[in-house]
Amino acid sequence: MRFEDLGNLEKLVGVIILAWLSCTSHSLHVTPISCNVSLTESCPASLYYVPRTTISLEEMSALFHVNSNAVNRTIDGFLIAINCSCLAGHDEFTWHLEYEVQPEDTWDGISSKFGSFVVAKPEKALVPSQTVTLDILCGCSEGADTVTYKVTKGDTLYTICSRFDADLNKTAWLNRLENPKLIHEGDVIFIPEPEGLQNLIVYDNKDSSTKKASKSRTHVVVGAISAAFAVILLTVILVSCKGYKKKDTQLPMPYSRKMDHLHSYFDLCAFLSKSGESTVSSFNSDKAVVFPYYEVCDATSNFSMSLKIGQGSYGSVYLGKLKGTDVAIKQMKNTKSKEFLSEINILCKVHHSNLIELIGYAAGGDSLFLVYEFAQNGALSDHLHGSTLRGYKPLAWIRRVQIALDAANGLEYIHKHTKPYYVHRDVKTSNILLDSNFCAKIADFGLVKLLDNSPEVGATASRIVGTFGYLAPEYVRDGRVTTKIDVYAFGVVLMELLTGQPALSRDASPGNNHYSEHRTVVDYMLSALTDIQKPMIELAKCIDPNLTHYHKDSVLQMALLSKDCVDDNWSQRPDMSEVVLRLSHILMNSKEWEK
Repeated sequence: MRFEDLGNLEKLVGVIILAWLSCTSHSLHVTPISCNVSLTESCPASLYYVPRTTISLEEMSALFHVNSNAVNRTIDGFLIAINCSCLAGHDEFTWHLEYEVQPEDTWDGISSKFGSFVVAKPEKALVPSQTVTLDILCGCSEGADTVTYKVTKGDTLYTICSRFDADLNKTAWLNRLENPKLIHEGDVIFIPEPEGLQNLIVYDNKDSSTKKASKSRTHVVVGAISAAFAVILLTVILVSCKGYKKKDTQLPMPYSRKMDHLHSYFDLCAFLSKSGESTVSSFNSDKAVVFPYYEVCDATSNFSMSLKIGQGSYGSVYLGKLKGTDVAIKQMKNTKSKEFLSEINILCKVHHSNLIELIGYAAGGDSLFLVYEFAQNGALSDHLHGSTLRGYKPLAWIRRVQIALDAANGLEYIHKHTKPYYVHRDVKTSNILLDSNFCAKIADFGLVKLLDNSPEVGATASRIVGTFGYLAPEYVRDGRVTTKIDVYAFGVVLMELLTGQPALSRDASPGNNHYSEHRTVVDYMLSALTDIQKPMIELAKCIDPNLTHYHKDSVLQMALLSKDCVDDNWSQRPDMSEVVLRLSHILMNSKEWEK
């Protein structure tokens, strides 16, 4: 072989290597927040900066040209408070920083120096000693605080949101992540409304005592404002309702059913249903009780962790005892007043044996509280995923079908027999609760959407809410809200009942070591139902191993029903009335088989 050939071969190898690198490398995901997302033109925001080398707080404030009070140390970096804005001539939210160009500076080098948060301007030449304006990525979402964060190795969207105590769905929506399970090291994302920022801040001897005192005073002021807000909110509701009370001064009739010994201080339901309207004539006149703050504190032993029985996207749930009766008390931050009022509004109007009953509410400190009937057997998810660890026996086949039918009845009621119609938007196994007799009840109505028109016409959502793994494709894609998005989520629930698998789980298939790969139960089940001629052969491999005694034909019928419910074409999905009918037949056939 000649030297010229060796040289050509070397070039060819180089080209192949470059081509391979270009195919396997990941282009960083950065989607700046459009000015159209928020109604505000500016807001307080933060940068989460992790330096490559050790750097002092003073050096950090000098680098970003901010006062030292705007910089807080975290366990692995710094939290920098900035003012994010959307200036004329800009299409996205940025923070503007004056920077003196250094010799041998490049746009990539400058961005790296500032945590990869700088918007590169390759068309603009960098001249040493010249001052340029850097656009630092930041965001405003409905005026709320947003943190700019660079994804590090091992991060997933779930772990990031857990760290910042932020809502997973809001974060995915804000970053336009159609597939939130795939984020990569180096991506820059925006975290909206992080509740846990103060928990990330650490102090050491280098931090001034003045700064700590300032933070302490700030906490006192914020706490006072929060308490005042809670009191004002409760007062407004009380004053508004006063005009709807009867002229006599006697206490309203007691709350019905199990809570008949708890008396209402006013008839909230009469206020919310505007007493006498035909749209609510079919509702019962149960009363919601306003509990004093100290009573809910006493009922939960000051919200003892030993009494905590659940954690949702909008708050924690505690087991409490009021007037000798067990209740479930949801604690929400007072910033969630919209969800709080939504649950009161709906659960006071709508009563059904398969919908959780609202008993009352309270406000105090910086929290809002909703008091529900207590479901002794917890959430359906606890019985399907890791049930043995919680001391539960596996659910028998007929019990699973009955639970599915109960939940379907609850959804069918809010879809068909109320006006306005309601779309739950967060149907999932953790929102299906089981009472002492394993009767299923739909819970958590904080995300409900009202449909004034026909359920088939639907509405359009301004933002996507709900839980990944249960979201219908047209809802994620277009924001289209109809009762069929609940049908889709219910189809996922049916699949969980059949397989015992969660809606979204890590892919444990051989050779898959990617930290963020997930598998949906929908993909898992649909792959088993591809053989139309002999569907039971593959389906049998997917059935929950804890389910050892079942009617094969009934299992197949439920699997086919679940498949219909998750059809990509929303118009092809059955409505909940059809789902109830089909489940009733499955239950009847299962009982006949068991005789």
